[in-house]
Amino acid sequence: MPKAASNADGYLLLHKNSGLTSFDALYQVKRALKTGKVGHTGTLDKFAEGLLVLVIGKYTSLVPIFNELDKVYIGTIHFGKETDTLDPEGTVVCTAPVPLRDRIFAVLPSFLGTQIQIPPAYSAIHINGQRASERMRAGQAVEMQGREIRIHELEVLHYEEPRLTLRVHCSKGTYIRALARDIGRAAESCAYLETLHRVAVGPFTDTDAVDPESGDRGVTQLQEALKPITPELFHQLNIPIVLLDRVDKTYVLQGRPLDPLLKDHALPQSSTLLGLFSSEHKLLALIEKASQGRTGAWSYKHVYPH
Repeated sequence: MPKAASNADGYLLLHKNSGLTSFDALYQVKRALKTGKVGHTGTLDKFAEGLLVLVIGKYTSLVPIFNELDKVYIGTIHFGKETDTLDPEGTVVCTAPVPLRDRIFAVLPSFLGTQIQIPPAYSAIHINGQRASERMRAGQAVEMQGREIRIHELEVLHYEEPRLTLRVHCSKGTYIRALARDIGRAAESCAYLETLHRVAVGPFTDTDAVDPESGDRGVTQLQEALKPITPELFHQLNIPIVLLDRVDKTYVLQGRPLDPLLKDHALPQSSTLLGLFSSEHKLLALIEKASQGRTGAWSYKHVYPH
């Protein structure tokens, strides 16, 4: 029988399979770890597969940090058709001749860099307190506002008419479904995203993610995949750390002023976040540098009792 997972705290790299919703995947994790505190750092559509980075237990307050990470996808664009959802599960709303290969390849460089992208109407973005997708399914008109994104790299992996497979390295908030739509229109045709695989989130890759089996075996796999929040993780996230001794640990957990504590430590000038860890490498607090007021003043963002 799988062991009980009490006081589950940390992060977990989960592979979501196509055909499963992200919330179904999260429910499986909640059951296995016996906790309702599971924060996601970006969901995947039902038709998509790939990496979900989950933050568990008392560390769910770290979700905004993970949300800032770039993502890498491999997606296949199908030209000549566009669906209302911009994926294979939607209804075809547009057809057009498949553009020539040279035309498709000619427009790809225009999608590199910073740009304004109109998200899909079928999305989890909230409009006046309700998801845009819910409004669309209720027959309501939805006007999506453009958002700034950045596409760092577009690499062609394969082309065979009418399909183009790309590797996309992009900023948070980028919709690959919308990218497929826009590439199709730029090539004077139309298109939808046929397949999608999220292969990386920041320094984390799908090859390192757990793909749990069903039943007790899957529960054990998920419990064993839970990783602690460590100084090494903060280094991966490019957040500096300070290691504190036992006396300073008590000082921090009491929420006492930071300036006297930090005055003897060499602190980074560029970072606005800092992780305070115990000598046992337990995260005690996340602190932030004030954006206004006293120059260089640090304050508590979150404290994590142990």
